[in-house]
Amino acid sequence: MKGLTERQQEIALFIEQYFDENGYAPSLRDIGNHFGFSPKAAYDHLRALEKKNIIKTTDNLPRGMALLKRITPEVGKIVKIPMLGTTAAGAPIMSEQSFDRFLPIPENLIGYSDADELYALNVRGDSMIEDGINDGDIAIIKRTKYAENGDIVAASIGDDGDYGITLKHFYRNGDRYELHPANQAYRVMVSTQCEIYGKLLMIIRQYRR
Repeated sequence: MKGLTERQQEIALFIEQYFDENGYAPSLRDIGNHFGFSPKAAYDHLRALEKKNIIKTTDNLPRGMALLKRITPEVGKIVKIPMLGTTAAGAPIMSEQSFDRFLPIPENLIGYSDADELYALNVRGDSMIEDGINDGDIAIIKRTKYAENGDIVAASIGDDGDYGITLKHFYRNGDRYELHPANQAYRVMVSTQCEIYGKLLMIIRQYRR
């Protein structure tokens, strides 16, 4: 931003990101710990930003700060979606139903504000590649026990669900359940027992070097 030093831009950006992720301002200690300088130095930098109308502070309040101008466009509320392990887009494998980490996603991108409705799984395998779902993608799943024919679901199939969770197209044909891949190299999975854990909402792909 014009008129700011490089260090001031870094601090202003940190304050923005802290607001976006937490919904409240960082403390002097938060800023000092992040940049490796003392609370007094953090205070001096905040005063400099206040003089340039980037922030407004309130004395005697540890987080008494308002953000007046942004370095980057506002992303809105951040939804923290729990990562719950791995799902197979190939041969079924057991899903690690244990919390790994939170995946922060802007609410206006995901379309949901309640993280309890959602969870994320790492995709392994290539049985859904014709639908653009690749090995290494992250699948965002909307929790539900019900699906319509053709929906892409995270589900287990079999008498005891021993085959684990897989990502497939769901179909019900009479008393039979079918999970269809999107890759002709894989067979349709058929059983009279099927447990649905949610419907696919979004795929996130990370391009690596």
